[in-house]
Amino acid sequence: MLPLPSNIRTDKHFRTLGMIWLVSALLLIAAWVHVETLVTDGRAQELAGAERDLANITRVTQEHTNRTLRSADQVIRFVQSRYLEIGDRLNLTELTQKGVIDSEIFNQVGIIDAKGIYVLANLPTTGTLDLSDREHFKVHVATDTGELFVSKPVLGRASGKWSIQLTRRITRASGEFAGVVVVSIDPGYFTRFYNELNLGSEGLAALYGLDGIARARKVGGKEEFGTNASNAKMFELIGKGTLSGTYTQTSVVDGVERIYHFRKVPQYQLAVTVGVNMKDLIANQNRAKTALRQQAGVVSLLIIALALALTRYLRQLRRDLHNKQAAELEIRDRTEQLNAIFALSPDGFVSFDGERRVKYVSPGFARMTAGGDVILIGLDEHDFSAWFAKRCAAGSITLDIKGLRSTVLTGKPDATQTLEISGDTKRVLKIGLRISNLDVVSQVLYFRDVTHETEVDHMKSEFLSTAAHELRTPMASILGFSEVLLHQDVEAEAQREFLGIIYKQSKLMAKILDELLDLARIEARRGKDFRYSRVCLQELAEDLVKSFIPPQGRGPLELAMPQKRVEVIADSGKLRQAVLNVLSNAYKYSPDGGPVILGVEIQNNADATPRICIHITDQGIGMTPEQLGRVCERFYRADASGKTSGTGLGMSIVKEIIELHGGELAISSEVDSGTRVSLCLPC
Repeated sequence: MLPLPSNIRTDKHFRTLGMIWLVSALLLIAAWVHVETLVTDGRAQELAGAERDLANITRVTQEHTNRTLRSADQVIRFVQSRYLEIGDRLNLTELTQKGVIDSEIFNQVGIIDAKGIYVLANLPTTGTLDLSDREHFKVHVATDTGELFVSKPVLGRASGKWSIQLTRRITRASGEFAGVVVVSIDPGYFTRFYNELNLGSEGLAALYGLDGIARARKVGGKEEFGTNASNAKMFELIGKGTLSGTYTQTSVVDGVERIYHFRKVPQYQLAVTVGVNMKDLIANQNRAKTALRQQAGVVSLLIIALALALTRYLRQLRRDLHNKQAAELEIRDRTEQLNAIFALSPDGFVSFDGERRVKYVSPGFARMTAGGDVILIGLDEHDFSAWFAKRCAAGSITLDIKGLRSTVLTGKPDATQTLEISGDTKRVLKIGLRISNLDVVSQVLYFRDVTHETEVDHMKSEFLSTAAHELRTPMASILGFSEVLLHQDVEAEAQREFLGIIYKQSKLMAKILDELLDLARIEARRGKDFRYSRVCLQELAEDLVKSFIPPQGRGPLELAMPQKRVEVIADSGKLRQAVLNVLSNAYKYSPDGGPVILGVEIQNNADATPRICIHITDQGIGMTPEQLGRVCERFYRADASGKTSGTGLGMSIVKEIIELHGGELAISSEVDSGTRVSLCLPC
């Protein structure tokens, strides 16, 4: 193989380098997109993990609270029962010493009598203590709620310590109020438990009453009692019936944003909550993000280093292996091009192996032959030809692969065959054959759908034939009578008659040419030269009545117009031309007379866009269904006798004008009953 020109080798080289750097860029983008996805997923997983951990910790905290309160309630009920039995003889100190009352949990246990005086205690007290003003006493005076009351943290007058007071009413058998049993719990008992929880520097664990007051609250290393957090979202959720859940909120107490999990304590007007500082979570996630981005940076450097190494390697190959590189690049380029052609081309391709058996069938071939469901791979060329023959139209020639190959082998570079295949629609395929010298591919058949080109060629031929015929008739008259005038002595009266015929036929030719040019100009410009404006149809109709001169002996144009002003957006001149063409036909094809009516109708269809229709109705000769189907064909005239003048182009021009206005041409007609032409435009 001859070496490729230097400019081609250079282009190949730079394309390859471009591909390397393009792939490198894509890999870099993919790496960073992957990292950012991992970062996003990591954040989500971090939050999900935090939610799970907080839920578990909250559950443990709730169980701890439940056990503590049940233990306290058992002591209260025991003391309540014994006090009702033996009264002031009850020795709470002795019960504490015997371990019935756990002094490690409870600061103090005592009895407040009906007057609010602290009369009995497990710890010694001095003087008379009046607790009648305490909330945990007053709540039981009026009625027996039957519930354990858990007070806000208060400074105990008996113990002198901050305590949470747990109380129950003492009611005698007669229903008389006998006092209150009170158990004091050190809030530190709860906070010491919370201290064992690993919640970070700003982590929070707390026991709240449903009144929003903290019974015990631990934030980092700080213990708090009595803090008011009634505006926390937790209480709103509990008020709506949500007994546990997770939410994120900036603390109403210290302004720290945390993710919280809460649980209401069953049977008590309490709730426990645990929260972690969002900054701690984000810090963990940021560290993971930094690590991932560092890894991505390393990978990016490796990709860039690899791209640089490949670039250097390719340059070395280019210097040392020009011919080999050029050949490989050429083969690869051809392979990629063929793959792209086979995969994307609308044309069909069928390749054969060295034994002339079908090796590959392109999707385009399967589509154009409706053979996508047939397994063709492995068929020899004879069986393939037989299969293809079944899809050819009746009477059509069959595929001749051997003949095509013989044509190519005679020295022609290409051989083609045109066949018509059957199916839902008529389809004409142009089939070509190329022969290969390779062992893997012996020959390739390519199939191109030339149906449209065939139809266009047929339409051109038919149009040229019709146009030539239409022009030939007046031209024959012009040439004939001109020859008579040139070569014969003709009387003056006959000369005038002959010149009149020549003039009339010349006008007919000019009209045909004008209408052909007008039609060609409309088709070429596709409405670009239209000048749209508001056109009042009543004014247009009145102008037509004034300017349109009916044939001699015929009545004037009649109007059927609505009283309300009707306007459309249209090119006034083109719309006028279309209406005049239809009016001319209406009079022309109603030679026996009868009124010609121009009307306007506003159609409001429920399932379509409203439109305005201009109707031109005559009482003429009408048309058969076959004539009606061809009325807009060029040079077609319903009266084939030649008695009615015209070019056969008027309705074609009307159809083009109305459709370029976004409208529709509709014609209804019956033989000997007249015709109605409707020019419908969008409202």
